[in-house]
Amino acid sequence: MKKYFLSICLNPVIQKTIVLDSLTEGEVLRTKEYYTHASGKGVNVSRILYQLGEEVVHFTHAGGRNRKYFLDLACSNGLKVGWVNSFSEIRTCYTILNREKHTTTEIVEEAKPVKSTTKKRVFSRVKELLKFSHTVIISGSKAEGYSSHLFPEIVREAKKVRQRVILDIRGDDLVSSLKYKPDIIKPNLKEFIATFFMEKALPVGEGQDIPKNLYGMVLEKMEELYIEYGIITILTMGSRGVLYYTGRKTEKLPAEPVTPVNTIGCGDAFTAGLASALSKGKSLDEAVKTGQECASKNAQQLAPGTIEPI
Repeated sequence: MKKYFLSICLNPVIQKTIVLDSLTEGEVLRTKEYYTHASGKGVNVSRILYQLGEEVVHFTHAGGRNRKYFLDLACSNGLKVGWVNSFSEIRTCYTILNREKHTTTEIVEEAKPVKSTTKKRVFSRVKELLKFSHTVIISGSKAEGYSSHLFPEIVREAKKVRQRVILDIRGDDLVSSLKYKPDIIKPNLKEFIATFFMEKALPVGEGQDIPKNLYGMVLEKMEELYIEYGIITILTMGSRGVLYYTGRKTEKLPAEPVTPVNTIGCGDAFTAGLASALSKGKSLDEAVKTGQECASKNAQQLAPGTIEPI
């Protein structure tokens, strides 16, 4: 059996994308252009890996009346999905695209808690899937109801069987996983600051510069994580590019300016491009560049988590 990427996300989404010529609050707005896709960070990563020609299995939970609809949507994009029943409804999130201003607005439903027995079944199934994978990518926050130990335990099992592990997670899930030495962590800059410098956390928005003292702390932490755990840290910063530590020094790759159509999934596109390039033996610098190219392509697509039309 051919080895595959195992892309894990325990927060599936049915994503509705609504396109408007302009957006005026307090008015009735009509559109004939609206779309529905399977989404969530892990689905986006998986779909882009598939579009890059990679073998990939997406793993998630699925439950409720929308389970079959979600799985059918994923299948229609060519995805292979492994899942366990969470007995919880799949959430729906909404993307509003404003053509006039080229803006993307997302309305996010919080996930419903999963049944308490779901964690055991998830962990058991992941261990089976690890037998045939070469790279594990864990993306996004997990739904309520899971143990705080779940993601670290998956990282531990993956490293036991010599998998490359890439984490695009944040907070306690990320911190608790460090001791098992994932290969790469890839939160965005705002998530990294909130995770490691909670008391220093500031609203670092799109196009907003980081205070110099905080920027210095970020660079020091990236180096510290490499020295202590051998972890490469890559921080995506939207239109400001990518900041990453190579093991010797910190590099910054600026983003190519584009006119965005839909920015949902750009970070996931970066993760997929990075992982694909590394699996082909590309250098870290080359892989980061590939990730950035995929993020740019994603921003110019209508559907979330794509680098070509679907």
